[in-house]
Amino acid sequence: MEAYIPEFILAGLAMLLLLAETFCKKAPKYIFGLIGAVGALSMLSFYMSDLYQNIYIILALVSTAITLLLAVDYRSIINLSSNDSKSEDGTGEFYILPLLACTGITALCKAENLVELFVSLEVLTLSSFVMVGYFRRNLGSTEAGIKYLILGAVSTGFLVFGLAWYFGLTGSFTYDSTVISGILSGSLAAPMYFALAMLLLGTAFKVGACPMQLWIPDVYQGAPTPVTGFLSVASKVAGFALLSIILTPFADVCIVKFTIALMAAATLLIGNLGAIPQTNLKRLMGYSSIAQAGFILPLFIGKVDGTLAPNAPYYLAIYMLMTFGAFFALSLIRVQRGSEAIEAFNGLGKTNPRLALAITVMFASLAGVPLTAGFFAKMFSFIHVIETGLFEAWLLPIMIICAGAGFYYYFKVIRAMYWEQPSDDAVAIKVPAVTGVVLTILTIAIVMAGILPLFMAPIQ
Repeated sequence: MEAYIPEFILAGLAMLLLLAETFCKKAPKYIFGLIGAVGALSMLSFYMSDLYQNIYIILALVSTAITLLLAVDYRSIINLSSNDSKSEDGTGEFYILPLLACTGITALCKAENLVELFVSLEVLTLSSFVMVGYFRRNLGSTEAGIKYLILGAVSTGFLVFGLAWYFGLTGSFTYDSTVISGILSGSLAAPMYFALAMLLLGTAFKVGACPMQLWIPDVYQGAPTPVTGFLSVASKVAGFALLSIILTPFADVCIVKFTIALMAAATLLIGNLGAIPQTNLKRLMGYSSIAQAGFILPLFIGKVDGTLAPNAPYYLAIYMLMTFGAFFALSLIRVQRGSEAIEAFNGLGKTNPRLALAITVMFASLAGVPLTAGFFAKMFSFIHVIETGLFEAWLLPIMIICAGAGFYYYFKVIRAMYWEQPSDDAVAIKVPAVTGVVLTILTIAIVMAGILPLFMAPIQ
């Protein structure tokens, strides 16, 4: 039980904030967000002693804190979900849900058996359902919530089916590599591969990988922007943490390696080709999320020595910096110009050069421009595919082409800021204090990680 003390603290903080929402009606609700962010960051003290071992948990806590800070500056839009858009009544719970979801992610990373793993994943999933459909009076948010609920239930069905097959084959919910290896060398290998296929389908929903990526564009567009950021990063952290657990016993199995490579190729093509025609930035970021998952998946192809690459969490860390920076910028435009279209960024380079510079760094890094963190993130993936010596003949060209496609659709935002004129009714963008501080930190981190790539090397 001692291992779960941080989870109890996070859940207890969420319950205290829920009580405060009920009994402290006059308290400014954004205070809940600030308290939640501080609470999530304070949990890092439990995990900093072993950075590499706890990297997924650390990413989940930092992502939750950034989500809450994003929600603080986004609260003028959150209020639209209440009966009176000028009142904050009933909106305090918005800041509580990410804490509960984070509790599920951190518990998942510590799960010692498949039952604990499944329960932890459902805590995350159920909290996410509520967050996605939080705009109760917005048809887009309601539609997104319903789609997420239905497709999430389907993915849960696949996951439970895989767990049931595994239990039937082993008689235990402990995910044991030795037991699995023994089964794979016997007559029950085919049922074990079927159980793995079901588990992969369930996990693919969380990471946004083919063939379970269909929900992403619509849900990302309809959900509140802080929730979209949370799903883009924290939910992916949970999915890839689960994927690392599932694939470790199969790291040296050729058919599994081929399956992951095929999933990566399909995910890359769907994400990049889908992003090219988009004009709504939030929807474009949805396809971008799929594309980035396609670059991360090859890192889960087993190496020659039968192990998984250690760089996947570091790609996720870089992805977190880039993606949250983009969503902070998008929330500013959404709140102050009332639009999520790329054309809403028109002329920003002239009206607010410093903000435009930060946005340029974010999207240049997402595209993989050299001397940014995103370049080295993609390089991790390319190098790993080459080192496996199995799929570079066909997977590597697909990755290179898709990386090139990213320059086109990411740079549409940069083009709008510097080459297009703002519309006559476009308001000057004002950057709130919280957003300004976070954007500055994220921008510096991306540039530093691009200039000093040794900082991003795996910890041995």
